[in-house]
Amino acid sequence: MTPRPTTRDTWLPRFALERPRAVFVLVLAVIVVGLVAGSGIPVELLPRGFDPPHLRVIVPWRDAPPQETLEKITRPLEEELATVRGVASLRSFSRSGRSIVLMTFKQGADMDVAYREVRDRIERARRSFPDDVDRVFIRKEDPSGIPVQVYGIAVDADLEEIWDLVQQRIVRPIERIDGVASVELNGLEEKEILIELDRERTAAAGLNIYALATQLQNDNFTLASGWVREGSRKLLLRSMARYRSIEEIENRLVSPRVRLRDIATIRYAEAEKEYRVRANSKPAFAVVVFKEGDANTRDVARRVDEVFARVQDDPRLHAF
Repeated sequence: MTPRPTTRDTWLPRFALERPRAVFVLVLAVIVVGLVAGSGIPVELLPRGFDPPHLRVIVPWRDAPPQETLEKITRPLEEELATVRGVASLRSFSRSGRSIVLMTFKQGADMDVAYREVRDRIERARRSFPDDVDRVFIRKEDPSGIPVQVYGIAVDADLEEIWDLVQQRIVRPIERIDGVASVELNGLEEKEILIELDRERTAAAGLNIYALATQLQNDNFTLASGWVREGSRKLLLRSMARYRSIEEIENRLVSPRVRLRDIATIRYAEAEKEYRVRANSKPAFAVVVFKEGDANTRDVARRVDEVFARVQDDPRLHAF
């Protein structure tokens, strides 16, 4: 015989059959509350509160060979960082011009405490660093540091002022979007005045390269110079010294009979890059967009797409 269902087993279906309107209102209320709550939850790339257990320490040391970097920076740094509580593993890389140490912490480690301890150990290690090492960077892995979008832009190679065009048509409109924290350009650098000295000619002229570089740096400045009164008005003064053209730099006297053009090659161009960016096998540059911590990823991405949709109409630029 099949056992008869008890009162406890039948009260829910009996309630649903006897009060269909109440059940309908209850289900409708649950659906409405779910829709309202779901629409209010921000869309994130990673769950909020996730704190990766990684820290990265970077020590630049310009023009130093890898072996020298290993002995004078990496090893003293590793000895101090190994004493930080909760460290699971240490990996180091000694390269030309910089030392990098990657730290992984045990699960559940407080990364704010770990960051403070790492900073303290670095200060201890700095006492054994060479005197010309003046900066140490600590990078904390943060989900907000992951870009929300990366675009590749192919540019007409015949254009001369690409930097200004990209700043006006792409970077500034994106930076004005609500929720965008910053915009980076990879593969496109602002042009600079590049002065390449000829060592033999400089030595023949009896000039010191370091002293000459210091003089050229001091030639270009803007300096507050106090104030003066004219009647009831207070006027602020500013001293400015700037070169207006490359010809002025070339004709600068570096000694009574030697001009800068006699010992150096001067040009207005991008600095030499150690990397290249390509999109669809074409030379290009990358536009990397970062959002603010509390911004909605979907809304930010949609607004950025609208900016790039307008870029497609410009024949000088083409986005991928």
